[in-house]
Amino acid sequence: MKIEDQRISGVHLSRKAIIYIRQSSSQQVKTHKESIKMQLSLKERAIDYGWQNPTVIDDLGISATGFADRPGFQRLLTMVTMKEAGIVFSLDASRLSRNSKDWAQLFELCSFFDTLIADHEQIYNLNNPSDRLLIGVKGSMSEMELSTIKLRLKEGAVQKAKRGELKITLPPGYIYDLNNKVVTDPDQRVREAVTQMFCLFKKHTSIRQLAKYYYENEITFPVRTIQAGKPLIWKIPNYAQISYVLHNPTYAGIYAYGKKKTVSVYKDGKLIKKRVKVDSFEECQVFIKDNHDGYIKWEDFLDNQEKISQNGARWKMKDNLCSIREGLALLSGLLRCGHCGKRLYVSYNNSKESRASYYCKVDTLANIPGCLRFGSKFVDKCITGELLKTLKPAAVESGIEAIKLSESKNQEQIKIAQLELENAKYQSQRAFDQYNQVDPNNRLVASTLESRFNDSLLKVKKAEERLLTLKKSIRKLTDEEKSYIHHLSQNFDEVWEHEKTEVVLKKQLLRLFIKEIIVKHDKKLNMLNLVIHWQGGVHTEVSLKKPVSKPGKKTGESLIEVVKKLSTRLDDGQIARVLNMNELFSAHGLRWNQDRVLNFRRTHHIKLTYQKDSNKLTSRQAIKYLGIGKSKFYKLVDSGIIKAHQIMPYAPHEIPIDELNSEKVQKAIKKLKSSEEITSHSSNEKNQKELPFNFSKEPKNNY
Repeated sequence: MKIEDQRISGVHLSRKAIIYIRQSSSQQVKTHKESIKMQLSLKERAIDYGWQNPTVIDDLGISATGFADRPGFQRLLTMVTMKEAGIVFSLDASRLSRNSKDWAQLFELCSFFDTLIADHEQIYNLNNPSDRLLIGVKGSMSEMELSTIKLRLKEGAVQKAKRGELKITLPPGYIYDLNNKVVTDPDQRVREAVTQMFCLFKKHTSIRQLAKYYYENEITFPVRTIQAGKPLIWKIPNYAQISYVLHNPTYAGIYAYGKKKTVSVYKDGKLIKKRVKVDSFEECQVFIKDNHDGYIKWEDFLDNQEKISQNGARWKMKDNLCSIREGLALLSGLLRCGHCGKRLYVSYNNSKESRASYYCKVDTLANIPGCLRFGSKFVDKCITGELLKTLKPAAVESGIEAIKLSESKNQEQIKIAQLELENAKYQSQRAFDQYNQVDPNNRLVASTLESRFNDSLLKVKKAEERLLTLKKSIRKLTDEEKSYIHHLSQNFDEVWEHEKTEVVLKKQLLRLFIKEIIVKHDKKLNMLNLVIHWQGGVHTEVSLKKPVSKPGKKTGESLIEVVKKLSTRLDDGQIARVLNMNELFSAHGLRWNQDRVLNFRRTHHIKLTYQKDSNKLTSRQAIKYLGIGKSKFYKLVDSGIIKAHQIMPYAPHEIPIDELNSEKVQKAIKKLKSSEEITSHSSNEKNQKELPFNFSKEPKNNY
């Protein structure tokens, strides 16, 4: 049945009818399907008003608060601007927009291009003041409605969280009891696994190393699935899962809510809202200490966060220690320049004798040299000597502790394996009970339960084999081995210098006792003055002669002069090509490339003053400018008619444009084109005054 409205004209009917549908989130798209059906029913309303085949434009799963990019809405505005839309149908004003900016833009465009707007009640002509006022009020109401609902829901959640009653997703190791209080998991195996992870992190240098340890030893950890109510899954944890546990303040007895904040970022001409983490946990909206029993203390949790942050990449944080690696430089991350205050970097030599050196990096791009640079061998030896002096009195006690630690570690591994076996047996018995109670005639169910029971038996067998293997591999220290450990503790220097002592372990000990080392270079005496800042607050000053580098290959002065000359006329890539063509290789016999030339210039403080001169042309440009062939051009150069400047062989020619426009050159070109002979003006050969060239036949190109 056709409905008539005086606002609709023939112009409107000649254009398209747009049906705009929108839902704010992907969850609404999945669950609120009736809303989409209601919005699509507007197609029938458009047909009743006289439009044929209305066009549907959607923004499903996109909010209209103003900070999300809505491609459907942008397409709608484009069609209005192109006068393709006669009317825009929307279920209500909130579907079109929930912010004043989009409303104002839509109103102005629809008013200017004479496009109608309609909802489920009536049609609005924005050139009519009454209609414009009415739909404007509806738009303001939809915007206010959203703000009010959001504010109430958010405030209610915050108030509930302040009482510690708002349920949040708990990490493995915690559950809610019948009173909705956070309590530790009653499963002993789960509790032991969580406690073990925090203990292991103290012994490892980084999250990556801990993840590697779990993988190599096939140690499982409980992981909570996304679906609520699902049981924990035991699997070998990856980097992300370990990071989640170590970064979670819940394990320190903290109830934290609002760990992220909303910030507005202006990017690509748009204002975008982003959710970012707060700088510290104390900045959370709700932060309650001692809300429940923790697996670790709050102070230990903060120490873990500091340890993780220090392992970050140096280029991100600029002043962190970085993670401990296998390099031979023992003091990496501990040394600080006493001249500029920045941490020293480490570089390694790739030769057969691996050597390391510490250096200060100020500003490489600006060609500013660092404050100091020295080898690692003697400095490392000096600092480790000071450390061994400090550790010697406590070495015997550490030997006794090493024996106790070895025994407790073995017992801990056996205990975890026993708990794993006990859990496997329980799951197997449970699967058997389910299989035993099923009706044998119900073959579909019986076969499934039988398969589960068989799988559980395999898990029991695997857990038993793992426990047996662990018991066989672990043995108690003999009295002879214990006495040998006591001997080593009294001769700790030998242990430190032993070839089997890992570099990573040495670095861990150094960082455990030393906070940082300030280094200054006395150039007059050529001495390195070091101040060791110990973790306890005590300072020790030591000095040593700065190591002198071994004489090696030195760059020749002639090569430096050549690069200086080339830097005035060419860029780094062109310089590399010219040097290679002339077989002028680096001091190590390597061919040049753009990066090597760049580093060479920085080392020898050579500035690149190359600038293009529009009044000078290269040989290729000159050939094109004169409109002659390559061979003819080089004949003119060889004959001395065209004077081309070249810094060195294989470098590009430089020819002034005025030279090419000279009367002498232009005459020669005319003779070339008329195939006449040209007299040479070259004075290189005394016995050869003239070089006749007959260009009636094109000569072979020997250039």
